[in-house]
Amino acid sequence: MTGSLIFSIEKIKNETPEAKIAAYVQAVSNGDTEKALSFWEIPKSYGLYLEYCDGIRDRGKQVTKELIEKKIKSDFTITHIEWWSTCCVPRVIENSRVAGEAKVYVQLTDSSDAKSIYIFDVIVPGGYDGGLAGHSVRHWIISDIYPQDQEPLFWTREDGVL
Repeated sequence: MTGSLIFSIEKIKNETPEAKIAAYVQAVSNGDTEKALSFWEIPKSYGLYLEYCDGIRDRGKQVTKELIEKKIKSDFTITHIEWWSTCCVPRVIENSRVAGEAKVYVQLTDSSDAKSIYIFDVIVPGGYDGGLAGHSVRHWIISDIYPQDQEPLFWTREDGVL
């Protein structure tokens, strides 16, 4: 299959970072903790330390509870997406079609119309080779969400890879 066809399939199947974020925010807006937490996944392919897994589960529960308590509205604005290559040398790239990771800056609005920026780290578990071995449909997962003034639990700008 060609790259263009693959990317069309990803959009149809809601396998994009934007679609994962929209589904999470909708669940939060509906007050559905269980559904919202179902979008947080711990990638099994990384052999992550138990303390990271516990930390990401705890962060998921804490952030989701916080956003539900703030009564976050379902509409949101993506203010910036930083696309990352996971092939060869992890780095910021311009082309989303070859990305395996994305740091998505999202402006959320609560019931009192207060706005806040949260960063959603969205990844393709196991990385993505950018089509070097042929394009395949990517499966994106939310690996972390945190307020703009906090640090990620695992994926930092310096290492670029979860």
